[in-house]
Amino acid sequence: MPGSKPDTQHDNTLPVVGVMTALAQEAGDLIARLQHTTRTQLAKREYVHGFLGDPTDLATQQLVVCVARVGKVAAASTATTLIQHFGVSRLLFVGLAGGVDANHTVRVGDCVVATELAQHDFDSYPFFPHFVIPMLDIIRMPTDVSWSQTVWAATQTACAGTTAQVHQGLIVSGDRFINSADQISALLTDWPDAMAVEMEGAAVAQVCFEHSTPCAVVRTISDRGDEQAHADFSAFLNTVAAPRASALFSALFPSGTAS
Repeated sequence: MPGSKPDTQHDNTLPVVGVMTALAQEAGDLIARLQHTTRTQLAKREYVHGFLGDPTDLATQQLVVCVARVGKVAAASTATTLIQHFGVSRLLFVGLAGGVDANHTVRVGDCVVATELAQHDFDSYPFFPHFVIPMLDIIRMPTDVSWSQTVWAATQTACAGTTAQVHQGLIVSGDRFINSADQISALLTDWPDAMAVEMEGAAVAQVCFEHSTPCAVVRTISDRGDEQAHADFSAFLNTVAAPRASALFSALFPSGTAS
């Protein structure tokens, strides 16, 4: 039933937080921390519901975690299921992105917390103005200010003791991997204030916007979107991005305490 909570004997009255990643490595540590888990298979995805502590304690955080896979359709499908089937009260997407800001202040290893997101490859002109989402009459999907500030603070904690900087700003999404200077130049022509580019966030933000569900998106920068973007991706994922995601989740969801 839309808006219903997970069917589990351990359910309590706390709001459920939905957590999404594109890749399994980013969610592995958080899933391993969950207790009293219930695993649900829906639409070729596994949703893991559980608690970070005693489920009878009203201070215990309750989560549903899902590896959404790559791309806007996959992300939108997952976000919709989290909201309608599991009844999450807010949603977080954590993953990788390419840094594309014109001033090159966003460097590999840094994090960007989205203040707004847009689809750089969505354009129904001339029937609608460039990049406008029909019927919604909006181009940039806002994230929830309060939830994003909470995520920003947790990201700062996760990056403490490293050289990584935490930025806030526009993240753009599209169903293609950006890996050339020419692509970046074209992207910045339309989105001069973009800080990062990825393949899921704006779709999640639109689903959350349409459901009035608070949304936050945070990305670790794996590359600068140029011809070297594919180099050592697996190594970066395993040695930087996955540990960063784990540190973020530990800061945001300390065991036994609701965020």
